[in-house]
Amino acid sequence: MATALKPWFHVVQPREDLREERPLDASEFAVELDAIRKGEGPDDYRDPARFFERTYLTQNLRDLGAQVLRRLGGSKVESSAVFSLVTQFGGGKTHAMAMLYHLAQGGVEAAEWSGVTTLLQRAELQRVPRARTAIFVGTNFDPTSGRTEGGVTRHTPWGEIAYQLGGAAGFEVVARHDRDRIAPAGDAIREMIPRGEPVLILMDEIMSFVGRDSVEKRHVGVQLYHFMQSLSEVARSSERVVLVASLQASPGETTPDE
Repeated sequence: MATALKPWFHVVQPREDLREERPLDASEFAVELDAIRKGEGPDDYRDPARFFERTYLTQNLRDLGAQVLRRLGGSKVESSAVFSLVTQFGGGKTHAMAMLYHLAQGGVEAAEWSGVTTLLQRAELQRVPRARTAIFVGTNFDPTSGRTEGGVTRHTPWGEIAYQLGGAAGFEVVARHDRDRIAPAGDAIREMIPRGEPVLILMDEIMSFVGRDSVEKRHVGVQLYHFMQSLSEVARSSERVVLVASLQASPGETTPDE
């Protein structure tokens, strides 16, 4: 005798907004890395457990997550130090970076989140390596006014990254580069990156930053190219350092100058 199928809503628990018949707010689907870093924004992105519970780990996300974890864990086998995320607008670049950020910040606790065990198995690791993490979002960072925290004002991507990785002491390594809007080369970059521990650098919406028409464009636009080239080389030659950067896939998403 055939067994009657259960109603789907008895098998799968709908989201609370569906259960409560609340209208969807499109802004809730916009991932903002800076907000996540500050502990702000919607719970679905800010809270790592909720983030992984509501994120389906596609093949690409599993591959990216496993490779980054493997590299942060000290292995150079089947892993890369530099990742360029290139998709159309809305293709999930920032969502992927949010996943990596939560993993790097979560450390051992991350193993309790949905899907992370699968990432660890693919990475052949027992636990998630906790990493020093820096985030640069080109749509938010203003090179003219700069950004001030802890009494330190930064005007460039390299100044911002150095500060997030090492505080005031880390920023001091590139303070003159930040003041003069000149990209640091390999030696200075190695000095500003913490030694002996995993480091994850996430750079999102780079072209939006490069394309700004400002007095700093000559410096922070062209110099950013040199900085990323040097940073990539340092990451490749270093242990447990990963750089992830996002770029638009379509020329239509940028200006002719960009």
